[in-house]
Amino acid sequence: MACSASGSLADTQDLGRMLLRRCSDASAPYPCALGLPPDRLAALVGTVFPEAAAGWTPGRCFSRHVHRLAGAEAEDHHACPVPMDIAVPEIMRPEIIRPEIMRLKREEEDFLGLLLRNRSTDQPIAAAFAVIIARACVENDHLWRSLGLAGRNSLAELLRRHFHPLASANTRKLRWKRFFYERLLAEGRPADRPTVCDACAHHSDCYGDIVPARPHAMP
Repeated sequence: MACSASGSLADTQDLGRMLLRRCSDASAPYPCALGLPPDRLAALVGTVFPEAAAGWTPGRCFSRHVHRLAGAEAEDHHACPVPMDIAVPEIMRPEIIRPEIMRLKREEEDFLGLLLRNRSTDQPIAAAFAVIIARACVENDHLWRSLGLAGRNSLAELLRRHFHPLASANTRKLRWKRFFYERLLAEGRPADRPTVCDACAHHSDCYGDIVPARPHAMP
């Protein structure tokens, strides 16, 4: 925060947490990256954290850079692992990786479109948040944790600030990623596409209230 310019304190804190958590390393596995192209990411950091922008370029670990600026020791940053079904060495063949990456890209595009359609501010940082959130949605974890935010309330407040129509529609108080999926399904998103939530260790936390349909009895 000592490197930040004036602006919304909440937005600055949230963006800082996202940059430090996701590290903005261009070589990180697809699900862990920020999703912003290098020139746009550099412009964003230069605007919001001008003092931290000096001496840093996208593709280098932002977390380690900030620690160096502060004269503090930084822990080694370990990139988030890719989903387990493509992380096993013996199946790291292009014909297996590419379909999985394409699926993640399609899901990311769906999430990004949903967020952009529900923007309630025209601030540039809102568009950047949409991109970063959409990329984090394809990870196998709670969305707020993938983003590095302080908790679910922080994510809810961010959505209310910049994506109010979407945030206010969550009247059932669903976990946000589940809510996003339900909104996309309601808009005609293909229901048979596999989702990243299916492989998440916290699936029952978000979907435990859904009872699987019972098969029809044979006559």
